Amino acid sequence: MKSNQVITAIDIGTTKICVIIAVTTPENTLEVKGIGTTKSEGLSNGIVIDIVKASKSISDAIDEAEIMADRTAKNIFVGIAGEHVKSQNTLGRISLTSASEPCEITQDHIDNVINNAKNNIKIQQGNERLDIIHAIPQYYDIDGQTGIMNPLNMSGFNLSAYVHIVMADINTIRNITKCVELCNYKVRDIFLEPIASSFAVLNEVEKKLGAIIIDIGGGTTDIAVFYKDSIRFSGVLPMGGTNVTQDLSIGLHAAPQNAEEIKITVGNCIASTIPQDKLIEVEGIAGRESKQKKLRYISEIIEARMREILEGTYQMLNDHHNLKMITAGLTLTGGASLLKNCEFLAEEIYNMSTKIGYPYLDRLSGPTERLANPKFATSVGILYHAHSLISDRNDLISPVKYKDPFISIFKRLIANFKEYI
Repeated sequence: MKSNQVITAIDIGTTKICVIIAVTTPENTLEVKGIGTTKSEGLSNGIVIDIVKASKSISDAIDEAEIMADRTAKNIFVGIAGEHVKSQNTLGRISLTSASEPCEITQDHIDNVINNAKNNIKIQQGNERLDIIHAIPQYYDIDGQTGIMNPLNMSGFNLSAYVHIVMADINTIRNITKCVELCNYKVRDIFLEPIASSFAVLNEVEKKLGAIIIDIGGGTTDIAVFYKDSIRFSGVLPMGGTNVTQDLSIGLHAAPQNAEEIKITVGNCIASTIPQDKLIEVEGIAGRESKQKKLRYISEIIEARMREILEGTYQMLNDHHNLKMITAGLTLTGGASLLKNCEFLAEEIYNMSTKIGYPYLDRLSGPTERLANPKFATSVGILYHAHSLISDRNDLISPVKYKDPFISIFKRLIANFKEYI
């Protein structure tokens, strides 16, 4: 890949939009140039509900990243999640030859067997309004010999591929793409967010031995299972950190922004660790009198919802996968994973070793300190995933908007002025 090529990652979440602009280096690594974050508007559980507000949020985040990077966003890769996402493992099969001698397997054969698997999914009832966004081979069979990771240049008569297919609602994909296009940019590709996050928080050993990643975002909780270097399951639970905030807002009779602050500053996922007599003051709504509330009561509300989320993911995984095969353990990431004792609650439910997934930043240079947080795992993962897909290509040219240097100067003046407001 040529150096100094721009790659842009956009994490479009229910509560925040995050944009990272990076450039490739001569060493084929990435240098972060700009980071932009804004509050997410016009989205709910990964679905666009107001395209004007959503595109404005995306535009603001891109603008912030461009000002910091002093360059235009190009080659835009977007993360997607939500209840509309559906995943399935399927099998593709092709005959390599009708002759009496085996045939050497080429890349065309591999592409054909994966396409066969995709076609098997497309013809299934209920998938008419879904687009395939990932077709990830897990392993291959050649004439009954199983567990082959790369069949290229091997010989055989028949080739089978076990493939993990991820599909998303056509309208949702188009609406998210349209949001970016309304900002005068073009989406290069879309990734499922837990798959992208895995590039940032799991290493090769974990993926080989068996690992679960649970990304607890604002509106959804995204799940992926890896085993023997391949993805075996992915899914979405339509609950996240916003549900915890809503529960607190109702239970404490507090404004949502106050409930969110309480959750972040004093929230705890294991209520029994809080003394019974400890109190905090909760601000009343719209000027009403403040009241003192027991901190344990607050933690009981948080624990109840977080337990529901984690038990929901456990049930989903247990129904589709043999959890005894998970040797490396569980990784929690996303903003809500930072709630105190979240990993210990997960350990109790899953009965397996659990860690909080901070994104690995060793493959990045530049101003990366801000990214050392689980809430940036998806955006960092999108960046890594995009880089891995295009690292051998030199044609990174995509339609982008014209950047007027006078507009750039004006944006910088506005950004500097905001610091004094």
